[in-house]
Amino acid sequence: MTEINKPAKKEIPFIEILKEAARIVWRNKFLLWFGVLMALGSPGSFNIGNNENWGEKSDAAKNFLETHWQIVLAVALVLFAIGIILFLISLVGKAGLVRSVNLIVQNKKTTFRAGWREGKKYLWRLFRLFLLFFFATMIIILVLALPVVYLAVTGSWVGAVLVGLLAIAIFIPLIFILALTNIFAEFYIILSDLKVWSAVESGYNLLLKNILNSIVFGLLLMVINLAAMMIFFPVAAIALFILVPAGVLFYYLNKIVFGIFLAIAILLFVLTILLVSSIFLTYKTTAWTLFFREIAKVENEEAEKVAEKETGKQIAATPEKA
Repeated sequence: MTEINKPAKKEIPFIEILKEAARIVWRNKFLLWFGVLMALGSPGSFNIGNNENWGEKSDAAKNFLETHWQIVLAVALVLFAIGIILFLISLVGKAGLVRSVNLIVQNKKTTFRAGWREGKKYLWRLFRLFLLFFFATMIIILVLALPVVYLAVTGSWVGAVLVGLLAIAIFIPLIFILALTNIFAEFYIILSDLKVWSAVESGYNLLLKNILNSIVFGLLLMVINLAAMMIFFPVAAIALFILVPAGVLFYYLNKIVFGIFLAIAILLFVLTILLVSSIFLTYKTTAWTLFFREIAKVENEEAEKVAEKETGKQIAATPEKA
């Protein structure tokens, strides 16, 4: 095909996509329930501060583990099972949210129940996709870490540092490609009903054709995330400024009242974190859905123009048009 016949690349309206995502979430607040399900299955971490009795507590914990290892093992297995269940529920929530947003964009009515019912259809394909990318990530980490570990064990510290820096330089773009391919593959599974491997191939091809747009959009969402955190932290600081003195007062007045107050404070903290996470996950997934529809629609339009001149050429599956 000559340069003249090549269709011009359409510019992606990033800001309009972000605004539209906010409008969709605001006007369809039932979508937040999908965000709650996604937040419940999202991994989190908590920092543990140091204190003077940490050594004594660690010794006590060690003795407890040695004495009651059966109980600890049983609790660990139960928590692991709960974690797996919550993760599977989060996948259904994500699929339900994406399907619901896709229908809303087409001006079709939908509900949380309908989205949940649709989301369940894609659970096992999304889970297999997660396992595929999880093991791919583990293999990449293992391959890149082995030379570093070998050099460190043999005492070549300078070589280990240099190879480690090289490994990090290789790891970051690879993980970036894997993450975006995974996102697009999920959309191909949910919106185009593709099998896992076909979705991975289509997602990777779509990423290659839209690598710059994907980077820009990902960075914009990161900026929004940082802005949300900057708003949330002052609010959390004010809450702590009020709750900590109140907690100290209750502690000296009555230990039972303090226990009740502490339980309520922890519950409110967890619910607040869950609410904030749910809102952001709902918005972020909605925005990615709109972005995917936009770039996949552009690629489909270009493929259709090419197909008019090159009959018999297979066109990759794309989501339903609005």
